[in-house]
Amino acid sequence: MNLHQNMTHRRSNFAMVCMATLALAIPQTALASDDLMIAMDENYFFSEEMPVVLSASRLAQPVADSPAAMTIIDRELIEASGALNIPDVLRLVPGFQVSHLSGQNLTAQYHGLADQNPKRMQVMIDGRSVYHAVFGGVRWDTLPITLSDIERIEVLRGSNAASYGSNAFMGVVNIITRHASQDRGDEITLTGGYGDTYQAEWRHGGSWGDLDYRFGVSAFSTSGFPNYTSTHDYWDSTGVVPPEAVPDVSPYVGEILEREIERDDDQQIARFNFRGDYVFDNGDGLLFEAGYTRNDRNDSLLEGDYDELRPDENLRSSFQLLKWSRATKGQGEISVQASHNLLDFDNQHVDYFILDIGPDLYNLGPVLGGYKYRAHSYDLEFQHRLPETPDWRTVWGFGARLDQADGKNIFVDDEDYERLQLRGFVHTERRFGDQKQWVINAGLMLEHQEDFGVFASPRLAINHHLDDYHTVRIAAARAYRMPSLAEQFNESALFALSPPFGAPPYNYIANSNRGFDLEPENVTTYELGFMSTDWIDGLSIDVRLFHEELRDYIDDIVHENGCSGCDTSGVLGFDPHDIRVTENAGKLQIQGLDLQARFSPNDRTTFVQAASFTRAKGYAFRTRDDAGNLVTGVTDDMADYVPKLTVSTLLAHRFNHGWNGSIAYYAMSDMDWPNDGDALQAYSRVDLRLAKELNLGGNDSLLELIVQNALDEEFEEFRHQNRFERRAYLRLRMDLD
Repeated sequence: MNLHQNMTHRRSNFAMVCMATLALAIPQTALASDDLMIAMDENYFFSEEMPVVLSASRLAQPVADSPAAMTIIDRELIEASGALNIPDVLRLVPGFQVSHLSGQNLTAQYHGLADQNPKRMQVMIDGRSVYHAVFGGVRWDTLPITLSDIERIEVLRGSNAASYGSNAFMGVVNIITRHASQDRGDEITLTGGYGDTYQAEWRHGGSWGDLDYRFGVSAFSTSGFPNYTSTHDYWDSTGVVPPEAVPDVSPYVGEILEREIERDDDQQIARFNFRGDYVFDNGDGLLFEAGYTRNDRNDSLLEGDYDELRPDENLRSSFQLLKWSRATKGQGEISVQASHNLLDFDNQHVDYFILDIGPDLYNLGPVLGGYKYRAHSYDLEFQHRLPETPDWRTVWGFGARLDQADGKNIFVDDEDYERLQLRGFVHTERRFGDQKQWVINAGLMLEHQEDFGVFASPRLAINHHLDDYHTVRIAAARAYRMPSLAEQFNESALFALSPPFGAPPYNYIANSNRGFDLEPENVTTYELGFMSTDWIDGLSIDVRLFHEELRDYIDDIVHENGCSGCDTSGVLGFDPHDIRVTENAGKLQIQGLDLQARFSPNDRTTFVQAASFTRAKGYAFRTRDDAGNLVTGVTDDMADYVPKLTVSTLLAHRFNHGWNGSIAYYAMSDMDWPNDGDALQAYSRVDLRLAKELNLGGNDSLLELIVQNALDEEFEEFRHQNRFERRAYLRLRMDLD
């Protein structure tokens, strides 16, 4: 068998079912229900020899043909990792930084630049974008699915705007859930452990005629990071100095007050999700998904009756997805997909405005702080995969996305905003050479972004198969990231609720983008890749050498005395005063090497290694003077926004008598988490997992002991107060017949 036949054979084994995993319905009209279950067998989803991916070019292709570096995390790795949530699984991906913001609120990003809202990565669930338009990024703890719903996760490392548009700026995470036909009966999962963490989950799957369905319900709670006691100085707007200690509109003179305060990091999450897969008599497929999440975060510091250093956050999210697909001759396909996402956020609260002027403090009374908003996103997309020829494959399509948002104390003049995006894309794969050893992948995304114009995101990749085992890839891509709605239209202030001595209400504006224009960020990526698969039986290696140039970096700049006429009441007497404005603030270059390897010498043992070595250099301006000129001496060195080293290692083994276990090692060098994070020192942690298969009351069950940071070498995540100690959990999963 020559190289082309070998690769084609492997591709044909996987293409149909991988597409079904993305809810592209089974294309063969004659496929019976028994055959469907065979097609859904896990062996089709992942093969140690040649896995097939869908996320790189919208074409099902072996990873050796992919135009970009890919990491595949299948159910075996998800279970072996002992992860409790989706972001934790991404620690296995080269170059990913994952960190807790609070109890169950996490951030994750490829190659750093990860603040509370990591904006430079597209995240999808079954082809539906969950990118958040108001602040950008994804709020992981509002996703309605759990790890039990996931069949596998495909991670594209690098820009993929050519396939998925401007939000796929530096990477794509494509979460593929299990086809409804893969789950039958009931499954219950119970988890408990460190920090009063408890989770109960019930999943049920069945069929009704030609409809396969599954739904899941879960409840989660945790007390989060430890409530250690710490000493804090007064803070300008939160009232760490108790209000009664600072007389109204008169100075408090004396030593700076310090308060002993504790942290409350409780969080409660309730989730519901539904998936239905229907096959019509003519072979057409229909997928429907829906979900709802209720998420309440208590993120405050406690001292006596005062508990408002960080306000509580209440989030409500829901979604609906409908997708129809029809197979055409020559392995072609037409599909139409429509989806809607909704996110409600509210952290408004009553605060005290205590102003620090030299040695004195002034209490200007209670204010309304925080903000609230509601955001809708509507997406419609048509895609056509053309009939295949021996050497050519092409997919094209077009779509539209509408983002709408309204809120209080978040947008200029509290107005409602919306943004319409129109897009068209095409990807083609061409094989040539005596043995079809050359593969060219070319892709182009054209987007019309309201307020910004038309942008083209191209990518070109050439893969050369040296033999049946080794492949070299060279690729170049360009991408854009549109500013989030908050970056473009943000304005927030402190509103007086009861001004002192009968003065008129004041409105102290802290930041505003009123009248300032932004340009989209842009990145150019060059990469050289090498892949080896099964040269040594069971071993696959992937190396990515990359150079990324990010320009027009978006961040906040302080305008000295930039807010004039902001307080018409004159109560504060600070007019003009400094204000923060979101601008194109700098640029960054990232160079380095990603390495991943997976070795399975037998069907019992799996070893996974991932590492990323980077060197970054760049700057961001931080200040404009009274005349509006950038102050060149006030810049941030962005080199530490990207850690020089991230490492993950996982060794898993299945023993006799139903026992299995794993050991994992994670490490990261120093990193400065930008904006609302802190500069933190390097850390490493070791995780252990031991599991036993049981039969409880005639039900197949799995009992797991999971220990994170087993050596108890305490480290900090994202902020200094997030102290990660040893954590132990028990998890029981039961399949009810």
